[in-house]
Amino acid sequence: MESSDKLQTYHTVYNLIRDNTRYKVNFIAKHLGLSGIGRTKSTASKYINEMYNKKISLRPNLILKGYENCTTKAYFLKTKNRQDLTTAYLNLMKRSDISYLLFLSGIYDFFVTSRYNLSFDKSLSVKESTLMYDPIYTNPLNWNREIKKSFSKIANSSLVKGNLEREIGDFLPWNEVHFNIFDTMKNNAQMPFSHVKRKIKISQTTIKKYFLNDILPYCDIAHYFFPDGYDTYLQSMIILKTDYEKGLVDQLYKLPCTTYVYPLENKLVLIIFHKGINHVMYTFKKFEEKGFVRESLLLIPLHWE
Repeated sequence: MESSDKLQTYHTVYNLIRDNTRYKVNFIAKHLGLSGIGRTKSTASKYINEMYNKKISLRPNLILKGYENCTTKAYFLKTKNRQDLTTAYLNLMKRSDISYLLFLSGIYDFFVTSRYNLSFDKSLSVKESTLMYDPIYTNPLNWNREIKKSFSKIANSSLVKGNLEREIGDFLPWNEVHFNIFDTMKNNAQMPFSHVKRKIKISQTTIKKYFLNDILPYCDIAHYFFPDGYDTYLQSMIILKTDYEKGLVDQLYKLPCTTYVYPLENKLVLIIFHKGINHVMYTFKKFEEKGFVRESLLLIPLHWE
């Protein structure tokens, strides 16, 4: 694990990038106090590159908000025959109309999202399909707290009642070019426009104008923080129903690493990063005992695309 001082610097850089996705290195260097004589922006570049190379943070993603003419759908799928499981997963991975795919261990085999209405081959059964609203990616407030202690503190908390807002915008005024730019940049909102130009063959000036004026206003930015490095954490998916959605999400900000929150029509899906499944199970068992959670289901992500 990195020293607390270095992690503090990484967390500062992460927060600066959250607010300025397409930052200039000089901007980061200035806020780190590295722009004076003998303290150049190369030091800031080193911190940024280390943070991403060690997967303490991941490159910011573009998340398209929901609009009446472009909503996101979520599907929970089960294979009809267990022998078809691997083949079904490989076939799903090949589909360009799927935006997010989780291979699961539990009562469902797959969790799939798309901005299209999907159909599936006869080997798969759709157990549930639902609208998915704008996701939340928490900014860890207690990144320097031991994860076990964070779960314990959350489990013993009281939750504020109230549900998350589920909004759909009026209209997304994009054409094919907008979608091409978005699809090229969605996994890295920092991608140089010159790289985008090579992929979609329009001028760099046009790409920049479309991105800044027409794409960013209709998207959220997902940025992530994992103080021990993304690959050191285990993941759990929790599907739950609660009348305390707002209070629950507020508590998740107290974990040391980012949590993914996916609001569905009448439930929440959480992707929680942890170091021991018992901590997650204990926390949600306590919430059920206190009446904060009506029902919950635990699944284990095995692979994701």
